[in-house]
Amino acid sequence: MKRTILLLFIPLLLFSSCSKKQQDTDTPYRIAVITMMQGGEFWGALKNGARSARLATGAVLEFFAPVNESDYAGQVAFVEEAIEQGFDAIILSPSHHTQLEQVVSKARSAGIKVVLADTGLLQVDPDFLITADYQLIGKQVAEHAFSHFGEEEPINALIIGSLPNTTSMRDLIGSLESAFLQRKNAHINTIAYSFSSEILARDTAANAIEADPSINLIFALEEYTAHGVAAALSPKHEIHFIAFGNTQHEIQLLEAEVIDALVVVNSFNLGYRSVLSAVELLEGKKPAHKLVDFALVTKESMFSEEHQHLLFQTFQ
Repeated sequence: MKRTILLLFIPLLLFSSCSKKQQDTDTPYRIAVITMMQGGEFWGALKNGARSARLATGAVLEFFAPVNESDYAGQVAFVEEAIEQGFDAIILSPSHHTQLEQVVSKARSAGIKVVLADTGLLQVDPDFLITADYQLIGKQVAEHAFSHFGEEEPINALIIGSLPNTTSMRDLIGSLESAFLQRKNAHINTIAYSFSSEILARDTAANAIEADPSINLIFALEEYTAHGVAAALSPKHEIHFIAFGNTQHEIQLLEAEVIDALVVVNSFNLGYRSVLSAVELLEGKKPAHKLVDFALVTKESMFSEEHQHLLFQTFQ
């Protein structure tokens, strides 16, 4: 009799175990998406891409971001919160390449999968990194800028970035500097950072132009920076202007030929693939390494299907 009871009990245990495993499998993954700041077209498109991937994967997403892009402590606090809440994965765009290293290590030690989106860290590896080739972007942007000048014509450039301590900005500006070193009569007058402040970018550009009227080329490496530079320019300034971003204002400036070219990174795709990569990692799979696409958009090319898709990033 006891043996019969024991034999009946074993299948019940197995059934209970299988039921719990199935329940765990059916529970959606919880993923924290932590961007550099709350606003901005770039981050808005990234979040829309992530939401699209949520529909494809069934993952539960929660979005976190400080108000200001330079609030490194705020980003650290959000990662700490994600660790405490026991998220399965974190998608993070670190606003500083060293300030976030310790908390990312802590998250990985807690068994949380970490995907870095757009920017990386110097000493700490994530589970996966997805970004664009910012060195290639810098090279192509410089080549396009040089095409506006004769071979012997002097070039005196102003570069205004957003955050100085991100791997993407480091790679981009480093590539621009390398290209200028190889170009005869090409000189970078100033490298400044606006910390995504339109007012700071405007004042920086205005002061630089006033101090050196020979500046004839400006790179604005972020959307708010581009808005500020545009506000500092007047019709009397014969300055070539290349900007990063795809805001409605920038698109209008491109069509009006205030901006010579817009560099647009597919941040929608960045957000979409970041979520897919996080889910694949949680499922024990290895995500495919593929760079995020980008394009240099001019007035002549802006109405092509490919560039319209990038300028108005609303679908995968």
